[in-house]
Amino acid sequence: MIQDAANKPPGTTDDGHEFATSLWTQVKIVSERSNRSLFRNVDYINNKFALHIGVALVVGFSFWKIGHSVAEQQIILFAFFNYIFVAPGAIAQLQPLFIERRDVYETREKKSKMYSWIAFVTGLIVSEIPYLIANAILYFLCSYYTTGLPTSSDKAGAIFFVMLMYQFIYTGIGQLIAAYAPNAVFASLVNPLLFGTLISFCGVLVPYSQIQPFWRYWIYYLNPFNYLMGSLLVFSDWDWNIQCTEREFSIFDPPSGQTCAEYLQAWLGGPGSGNNLINPDATAACRVCQYKQGSDYLRTINLNEYSYGWRDAGICVIFAISSYALVYVLFKLRTKASKKAE
Repeated sequence: MIQDAANKPPGTTDDGHEFATSLWTQVKIVSERSNRSLFRNVDYINNKFALHIGVALVVGFSFWKIGHSVAEQQIILFAFFNYIFVAPGAIAQLQPLFIERRDVYETREKKSKMYSWIAFVTGLIVSEIPYLIANAILYFLCSYYTTGLPTSSDKAGAIFFVMLMYQFIYTGIGQLIAAYAPNAVFASLVNPLLFGTLISFCGVLVPYSQIQPFWRYWIYYLNPFNYLMGSLLVFSDWDWNIQCTEREFSIFDPPSGQTCAEYLQAWLGGPGSGNNLINPDATAACRVCQYKQGSDYLRTINLNEYSYGWRDAGICVIFAISSYALVYVLFKLRTKASKKAE
């Protein structure tokens, strides 16, 4: 009987495939499972929504109906700058869940060859997308109109698009850290180091001209927050009409026999559009405002053309795509490292 069994052909044949189904089928099934699992995680979803609504309302009512003075140019800057800070809280919620699922996959599903690691990572990424879109909508509606920023469709639409891209950028960054981190504690230690560095050198806390040359010529241009802030500010503030308050005017008298315009003729014809002389025909108490439009202020923070807005928005898209690409790369590197350990 043993001899007869040994002489018979095997009942199954090796088709050369590592998994029972195609990669596309794996991606569909695993993504559907991840979507259902995340939808059932009510605490996680509610916390994401509460975080974005809470921060947006605080920002919106803290910077209620921004005016047109010179000082309020910085208020516009910081109104957008606060959007960056939804990332640490959202990532702190995201990473433990990602690492928990990753550990289950590596312990059970990877070893039993249930599906590919590519399908696993894709499922985790795809399942987050609907909630990222919802978060961007909620934050935009709760913060944008309360601050009194431009409501024209071209500006508001462009700003919403950039806000949406930021959702993908910070989620990708959080997932790429979690993809390679040995545990959630290690990931939580990396987060403040990375985000603290990016926030410090994005041109807001320290203006571009004051950043030390060692940092200015590389980390500033590799910083996604730089392009996030640049595009948001250009789209919202470039055409902003500035009206100096009484204490913001520079007031001085021209030489005897000259009008303010005659005395300042060379200066008014100089480069830049911020030469805002209010009373050119006066012969005393010339009143000059520092800026005429938001574009004059933006040039002081290295935003020199309106085209920089679309340039920076495009770079934000590249950062969003590359951050997700790095999730796959780092997860693959971790898979190779675990094989060596075995």
